[in-house]
Amino acid sequence: MNKLIWGRRYLSTSTSTPLKNVHAGAILSRVPQVTADMSEFEKKFYKYQDELQRRLMWTFPRWFYFKKGTVAEREFAQAQTYPIQARRGVWFPQGKPEIRHGRDRRFKEVIVLPKFGSSDKSDQAPESREENLDDASRPINPMPRITEADKSDNKLSLERSLSRTLYLLVKQNNSWKFPAFEVADDSKPLHLVAEDGLKSLGGDKLNIWTVSNTPTALIKFSKGKIVSDMGEDGVREYLIKSHIVAGDFKLNKIQGCQEYKWLTREEIQELTDPEYFAKVDCLLSKV
Repeated sequence: MNKLIWGRRYLSTSTSTPLKNVHAGAILSRVPQVTADMSEFEKKFYKYQDELQRRLMWTFPRWFYFKKGTVAEREFAQAQTYPIQARRGVWFPQGKPEIRHGRDRRFKEVIVLPKFGSSDKSDQAPESREENLDDASRPINPMPRITEADKSDNKLSLERSLSRTLYLLVKQNNSWKFPAFEVADDSKPLHLVAEDGLKSLGGDKLNIWTVSNTPTALIKFSKGKIVSDMGEDGVREYLIKSHIVAGDFKLNKIQGCQEYKWLTREEIQELTDPEYFAKVDCLLSKV
């Protein structure tokens, strides 16, 4: 058994030894696709840092981007909103302006880019101007973090919970767990058995990257229950960590796998048996 897991000398042998009650399990995960959701404290902290940086930053170097005396400089100057100079006898509710280089240093500097900076765009229709992707002043609309799979709570899709790590769980022999595959003999390493089993289970188009050839955990089963010591009829299940890089998972009902879901750590805890989750909890990402 030790030679099967840790050694590689058996790969050069021409004979194979039959094995009994040994399974290769796969912890297949999809890494986060977007940055993690920020807490309220983090949002306020980054907003404060952004406002502080904008207030203390050096004045916008217009001389670097717009050559003096050009049409571009004139259009840029006309698009700006300049602060009011301090005057004697005039009361300013927010304090006396502190004007330096055409800006009020009490507040952050706001730069307004002209929408149509060149004359060759003047003959365009207003509709085409607004839709011009080369316009640097157009608003930037980020892609939504909430997908259609999130709205419909589709746990069969990989397009959900983009900021979290998703794990593949299957309903195998009427219990939810990581997919496991029988090891017939010692002709293949355990990580190759797990990879071949995943492709047989989810299709040949899966692109999978195995983190390590060494199993990350061992779970012992006896009569369908997790035990610490088992007899001859028990099953040893070695778990291999891997990531899905590309492809789509299409379930083939083999080796007792009836259903599948892509779940986060909290969803795995709700769905699986408490004893099973206690064994795999340390292997799951908190993100």
